[in-house]
Amino acid sequence: MTAEALITTHLLPELGPLPLKSITREQMQKVLDAKARNLAESVVNHLRFHLRDIFNLALGERAVEYNPALALHTPAKCKPGKERRVLTAADIRSALGVLPVRERLIFRFGVFEGMRPGEILGLQIQDLRTQSVLVQRRVYKGDIDSPKTKRSIREVAMTEGTRTLLQEWLEVLKDQTPTAWVFPSETGRTPLSRDNLWRRSIHPRLREIRLGWVNFQVLRRSYATLCREAGVDAKTRADQMGHHVDVNENEYTMTTLAARLEASRKLETVVTPENVVTG
Repeated sequence: MTAEALITTHLLPELGPLPLKSITREQMQKVLDAKARNLAESVVNHLRFHLRDIFNLALGERAVEYNPALALHTPAKCKPGKERRVLTAADIRSALGVLPVRERLIFRFGVFEGMRPGEILGLQIQDLRTQSVLVQRRVYKGDIDSPKTKRSIREVAMTEGTRTLLQEWLEVLKDQTPTAWVFPSETGRTPLSRDNLWRRSIHPRLREIRLGWVNFQVLRRSYATLCREAGVDAKTRADQMGHHVDVNENEYTMTTLAARLEASRKLETVVTPENVVTG
């Protein structure tokens, strides 16, 4: 479902009417080059990945003899994307100070446990463990679906603060049968809507403290970045977040100015020790 909108909007108009066997690498690369003029690099990358996977599926079904999408590349010049910001420790403390219990717990699941919003809202009582939660489903645009990838099906370790807040939330949660939603809608029959939750309950409070730029993706990115700064290895971060190590390192983890300054200081110490006078 996450791929459907991109494929329908950007690939089908140009390539949809063509038989798979007739589509060449040059045709697909031309489409990516054109899209790069109006789309950010991350979006063009996803289009390239989708083309690769479509032809891999076709290859498995013997609909094509080879995969011409394997040689595709993302154009060097794409439309500049939005600044990829992350929360500081002070930002996180400020946000937790203004959010009510339910919203604070959801916020924590994103920034302290690194979970996707659909995974958080897809939690049921039966998924809760003493020190962890099981990710077995997700909510996407109102539909209950399986997790995004095989790696997304996982056991997520909870911080002590999240466990404490979860117990506080469970004390006021009316329905605690195994299949009840941890974050139910007003009817109780469905989980909360991600967009409504953020727009009505979380964003207004964050905007008041000048954190209106924050969204769920920022929470995950902040988790990856702050974990790396805390010395958590890449494999552990990736397993907690439910994706590959290279995705964690290249797509989610950012380096802060403080980290880059420290790296510069270390380099300078090696190149020009303190006892060496520089001119």
